[in-house]
Amino acid sequence: IFPSSLPSVISILKVNIGLCLVGVIIGEFIGARQGLGYLIIYGSQTFKLTWVLMSIVILCVIAMGLYAALDLIEKHVRKK
Repeated sequence: IFPSSLPSVISILKVNIGLCLVGVIIGEFIGARQGLGYLIIYGSQTFKLTWVLMSIVILCVIAMGLYAALDLIEKHVRKK
């Protein structure tokens, strides 16, 4: 059962990778002393727009990298 459902699982992971990153950042908004979520909150409180924008750009790069990695894994699985 698992080998035949692996393509579906990987496509679901591709969809949810962005939601996972949003959850991590929201968690950092609430109670962190470091991380990108903390940097976004701190940058917005001290009016440092460059910090906020760079944190968002870093999050986008991380999301694109994870999506590309899952895309490669999906292509590899579909070949088999």
